[in-house]
Amino acid sequence: MIFWTTLSNLPLGTLLVVEEDGTLIRVKYLDFEPSGDFVRSLLGKTDNEMYHQHTPFLNRTEAELREYFAGEREEFTIPYRYSGTSFQQRVWDSIASIPFGETLTYGDIAHHIDHPNASRAIGNACGRNPLPIIVPCHRVTGANGSLGGYSSGLEKKRFLLRLEEVS
Repeated sequence: MIFWTTLSNLPLGTLLVVEEDGTLIRVKYLDFEPSGDFVRSLLGKTDNEMYHQHTPFLNRTEAELREYFAGEREEFTIPYRYSGTSFQQRVWDSIASIPFGETLTYGDIAHHIDHPNASRAIGNACGRNPLPIIVPCHRVTGANGSLGGYSSGLEKKRFLLRLEEVS
């Protein structure tokens, strides 16, 4: 079964969080109240039971996110999983290992996963990250010190880096 809810009154607005079998499978920034059809479409799941409600797991997810935004948490302990190509999963695994308050470049990630010429593909994988904040793609920057991109906008990326006191 899939459960989902929205978390509002967060510093960056509203987040959609989705749980499947006690595991976080999706986080998405929103500027609207989603419908069940929107969530189904987002997940590409048409035949799963899906419920819009808080669960103990989603409550724990909310608590950890609020602690993070309050500067009280540097690591998330909630279990998560993501679906993507094997390349995307390797990129996301690498990103997940970037410590709080630190950054790596797209090139660093490319070397880390043994694809040294794949910086652009790394950027594309970052843009498809299904778990922003939890898998901290905001910690990936350009080689020249630029922010690079962020699927939800550079203002959100700047905010997250400032929150983590990355200069």
